[in-house]
Amino acid sequence: MRVATEITWNSADREEDGLILDFFSDLNWLAVVVAAIAWFVFSAIWYSVPPLSNAWQKAAGVDASAEGPPLTLLFIPTFVGYFVTTVVIALLVRAIGATEVNDGIILGIVLGVGFGTVGALVNQIYERKGSTYWLINGVNAIIAYMIVAVILVVWE
Repeated sequence: MRVATEITWNSADREEDGLILDFFSDLNWLAVVVAAIAWFVFSAIWYSVPPLSNAWQKAAGVDASAEGPPLTLLFIPTFVGYFVTTVVIALLVRAIGATEVNDGIILGIVLGVGFGTVGALVNQIYERKGSTYWLINGVNAIIAYMIVAVILVVWE
C-alpha cells in the first residue's frame, strides 16, 4: 500500500503553491456525475429497505404513511448536495494524487468519519434522536464517501 508523505500536484505546468481550485479544469466531470448518482442510489436503498429503513424512520420520527412534499422537492436538493460534495472529493482526489483503489477507500473512510459521522453526531446531539439515528446516518456517510472516492480514483 502506498502512503503519500506530501501532497504532489499532478500537472507539470502547475506551480507548487497552486490552489486546490486550480484542479477544476482537470476534473473528470462524467466521473463526478456518476459518483454522485451512485451515492444517491446507494442512500436511496440504504434508507428505504427494511429493516434499516424502519429503524431509521423510528429514530428520526418519520411517519412513512403521512403526507409530505412531493418526492422531487426532496430528491433535487439531496442530489445537488451530493453533487457539490462529490466535486469537493474529486478536487481532493486530484490534489493528493490518489491513483489506487486503496487510496479511494482510505480517503472515503477518513472523510466519512471526519465529516459524515461527526456531522451526524452533532445533529443527533441537538436533535436528540438517539444513537441509532447517529449510527445509521454515520455508517451511511462512511460507505457513501468510500463509494464516491473509489469511483473518482478509479476513473482518474
